Amino acid sequence: KDIVFSRVLTAFLVGLLFFGPAANAWYTMIFKILPSTSLISTLQKAALGQIIFGPAFSCVFFGAGMIQSGTFSFGGWVEKIKQDLPGVWASGLGFWPLVDFISYKVIPVQWIPLFVNFCSFVWTIYLSLVANDSKSAKA
Repeated sequence: KDIVFSRVLTAFLVGLLFFGPAANAWYTMIFKILPSTSLISTLQKAALGQIIFGPAFSCVFFGAGMIQSGTFSFGGWVEKIKQDLPGVWASGLGFWPLVDFISYKVIPVQWIPLFVNFCSFVWTIYLSLVANDSKSAKA
């Protein structure tokens, strides 16, 4: 398939304008709430990321993709979330808990955003493939 520049730009802008600031706020908050690096604290941080941050980011990403393609409506966005979020979330369970565990347990705090941004880049490619695949299936 050809690279669609507008999709690349949308993913870049979502990362720059939403994910970067949101991740910074998330990690600042999560380390204030759970400052320990114990195994239990690490697992709690990872669980909260799966329950709160991951689904929220995915929903924003879906909406941004719909805006980029000119197909956004609130009802359509809700349907997209109902259709794609469970599968994306389930796939994320095989990726993000490992990323979180390494982040919270191995990576020095000052390097976590860089590490997570790299992992997010990989995840965004996956999300783009899912978002595009759903559009192709409907066509």
